[in-house]
Amino acid sequence: MPQSVSVPEKTLEHWSSQYLTYRYRSKAALWWPTSREDIDVRWLPMRPGKAVQIELKTTTLAGAGLHDVLVDLGQLWEYRQRPIWQQPFYAFPWPDWPGNLTAVAIANGRPVTELGFGRSGPGWWFADWMVVLTAAQVAGVLYKELLAHGCPKRGSKRRLVRLDLSRSLSNPVVTWGSGATWPQFVRWRDFWTELEQCGRVGWPQLIRLPAWCTRVQDHLPRLKVAGLLREAASMIEMGEWDDDEQLVTLLPDADGNYDLAPDPGLNPDEPHTDRADEIPDHRQVVFLEARALLSRRYGRSRR
Repeated sequence: MPQSVSVPEKTLEHWSSQYLTYRYRSKAALWWPTSREDIDVRWLPMRPGKAVQIELKTTTLAGAGLHDVLVDLGQLWEYRQRPIWQQPFYAFPWPDWPGNLTAVAIANGRPVTELGFGRSGPGWWFADWMVVLTAAQVAGVLYKELLAHGCPKRGSKRRLVRLDLSRSLSNPVVTWGSGATWPQFVRWRDFWTELEQCGRVGWPQLIRLPAWCTRVQDHLPRLKVAGLLREAASMIEMGEWDDDEQLVTLLPDADGNYDLAPDPGLNPDEPHTDRADEIPDHRQVVFLEARALLSRRYGRSRR
């Protein structure tokens, strides 16, 4: 029998889409690539900005008060073979409820469909209990298991983390992987706030900028890239942007700096398609137009 989950992954996909659409309005574009398909810049709007991938996971109920986040080793192995910019972030719930979210919401007089919105109340809103790790962090936790698996064959899942809420909902016993040390995750809303700035060194991001930005140099430090994105956003806000402006793509290195990439397509091969015998990916490609990165400058409250 299939294992029961606390929240369906499809529901998390819809809620994350609603969140991004509300937070960024028309300044965000979303795409759901097929399994094993990579970002192609030809999907993206012809505006400066940045793109990231989010792999959404849920928690599996493993007993009374026990929540497990399971990761497919073949999928993770495949992600880690890619360049940094092609690797997704993993986002998953950090529950403070004992079992199925629907049952808990109903017991507390809250329609579960409302939990996708801030009006559901502090602590109930899904954005309050989702967390984010990089694929590199996930692989670090599952290092031994991933090394033993060593191939893209899917179907073998291992536990990334277990939350034991049987004794306390507010202070669960947390066990990572095979006794791995606690990685530094980022809360869902904090993640987008940091991404609006520079992000962090090692974060997978794909940057689109006007071609004139790289005429002098094709290797740029991250703070310089952040400044150029803000400059491009200001041009759009002031009506000085030409939609025929040629764009270039910048890709991060391990030190957080950015190098010029060939265009128009970063992956000239034919994309992989979903097959019935494979576990599908639950990835979203999120493109934030440069204007979305001006939120702090204009004093908008964090959502």
